[in-house]
Amino acid sequence: MIGRSDTRPVFPDRGWFEALREAVAADAELAVIGRWCTLDFALVAGEETVLLRLEEGKISEIVLEPDIGATWSVTLRGTRDDWLTFLRPVPPPFYSDLLAMNSRVPSFAIEGDRRVFVRHLHALGKVFRLAQQIGSGND
Repeated sequence: MIGRSDTRPVFPDRGWFEALREAVAADAELAVIGRWCTLDFALVAGEETVLLRLEEGKISEIVLEPDIGATWSVTLRGTRDDWLTFLRPVPPPFYSDLLAMNSRVPSFAIEGDRRVFVRHLHALGKVFRLAQQIGSGND
């Protein structure tokens, strides 16, 4: 953006997901709790889909707008505003974590293999707490 003095990555651009990849790779807690977390999941923000591949708790691949042949186990689907609200420095009630959003935000859903989601919930929760620390870049 011309004239923008802040160079923080903006959600959901590739740079934002690269910043998340770096934060995940550098996190000592996630290195321990994520070592058994290998999963492919899609984050849907309105009309945009991003496929994230986690291997041993690290983001190994970021696929923007995956093609029709791509597969994954879990989809985290919300509006763009849902995600921007979740990424606020202090999100309002029901936007503090994925399970709260799934229970109380009608436009947000966790889809796919729920057993896989629950199996990796602790590591995914940490990934998304790191995402909240990065913020949306739109503030």
